[in-house]
Amino acid sequence: MNSGNLDPAATLATKRDDPNYSQVSGYIPKEIALRFKVVCTEQEITQSEALEEAVLSWIEKRTKATKQDRGKAKS
Repeated sequence: MNSGNLDPAATLATKRDDPNYSQVSGYIPKEIALRFKVVCTEQEITQSEALEEAVLSWIEKRTKATKQDRGKAKS
C-alpha cells in the first residue's frame, strides 16, 4: 500500500475526536432551525462555525451586561 495516495481528509482528526472541542445541544423552534441551516448554507459556513460565533457573541453580551450592572451597584 502506498501511503502517498492517502486522502488527506482521512488522516485529519474530526472535532468530534478532538479533546479541545465539546458538543452542545438544545431545542429551538423548528422555523429558527430551518432559517439557521439556510443562512449557514448561503454563507458557506458550517453550523459548528456559526454556533461558535453565536455562543461567543452571547457570552460577551451577557458578560458585558453583568459588568455594567455591577458598576451601577457600586455607584
